[in-house]
This record gives sequence, C-alpha cells and structure tokens, in this order.
Amino acid sequence: MDNTVLLVVVFAVVVVAAVIALQFFQNQRRAKQMRDVAASLGYEFDERGISLIDRLGEFALLSQGHSRYATSLLRTEADGAKTTIFDYSYTTGHDKNRRTHLGSALLLESERLDLPAFTLRPEGLGQKLMGLAGRQDIDFEDHQKFSAAYTLQEPDEEQIRTLFSTDKLDFFAQRPGLCVEGSGQKLLYYRAGKRLSPKAVASFMEESLEVLRLLAG
Repeated sequence: MDNTVLLVVVFAVVVVAAVIALQFFQNQRRAKQMRDVAASLGYEFDERGISLIDRLGEFALLSQGHSRYATSLLRTEADGAKTTIFDYSYTTGHDKNRRTHLGSALLLESERLDLPAFTLRPEGLGQKLMGLAGRQDIDFEDHQKFSAAYTLQEPDEEQIRTLFSTDKLDFFAQRPGLCVEGSGQKLLYYRAGKRLSPKAVASFMEESLEVLRLLAG
C-alpha cells in the first residue's frame, strides 16, 4: 500500500470516527435536555424504549425502513390517557444510499378511544410516503378545505366517514400540517420528520390532548 492510499484510508477512518463521535455527543445532549424537561414537568423518563417500536408496528410511521429505535421517552397520564412522548429514528436504503430519518411523536392510549385504523397526513406529503401507495385518499366533497389540506387513508372507508364528522373536518382544516394515526385504543400524533424542541413539549402535549378529546367524542 503506497503512502497516498494509506492517507486516504486513514482520512476515511478519521472521518467515520468523527461522525460517530458527533452523533454520540448529540444524542447524549438530546437525552439530557429531554430528561431535564421530564423532571420539570413531573414526567417519567427512559433513555431508550426497547419494546415500544415493536408494540406500535401497526402504525405506518413506525413500520418504515429498518434499524428502528425509540429514545428519550417521557411518560405521564393526562385526561385519563397514558401518554408517551418519544424520539424515533429509522433507516432506509443501504451503503451509499443509506439515510437515517429522525422525528418525534406522542402516543396516547385510552379506553375512551375505539378507532378504526387510519392515517391522516398533510396533502403535500403524498400517498407514496410511509409505504401507503395504493391506498385511496378519502375526500369529502362537502368539505373541500379539509380535502385540499389532508390525505386521509384507511382500509374501511365507511367507518372513517362515520368517524370524521363535520366538526372533526373543521378542526383539522383549521390546523394544517398535523399528522395523526389511529388504531383501536391508540392514537399517534406527530409532525413528520421533525424533532420536538424541548421547550415545546408542554404545548405538544396539549395539542395531542385536543385531538384525543375530539376523536374520543
């Protein structure tokens, strides 16, 4: 191996090591920030949710890609619901095409819920996102503002039209950009591809509880 090749190899190793170190320190900093928020709000904190992703496999957001993880979990109870705020990550592609996706979500589990499976996302995200290509986007002819703002998909159109009454369509139409998934007694609330600011945890919780109250009737 000549000196040029050796230098290239050493440089590549140094770059990889630097990236890994940077990611480690960023993750540690994030965990500390969220732990501090949990302490200030009286929430429980877990650095890693080993089984959470597996338990939520029915949700489109958390069934994508591979190498899926949940970290920085904040747990509490609110409005009679078990709530878990968490960061998620998953990877798509391999080698040079490998890409890691990051975001935050809030899971609510409540006996007040009895939801058909559905996924609601901003229209701009498109039907191909989250592996939902082929599912029909349900539009409401009498509520064009909602239909222009959101893509609504699920396996049972009749159930979803019953659930999404006019008051619910009005609610979401007035709040563009939300992402919500439902299934049985579980509700997942998030903003696609965005990590939650520690300062926004309390407001994010209140937003999700508004959606819970709406969908629980």
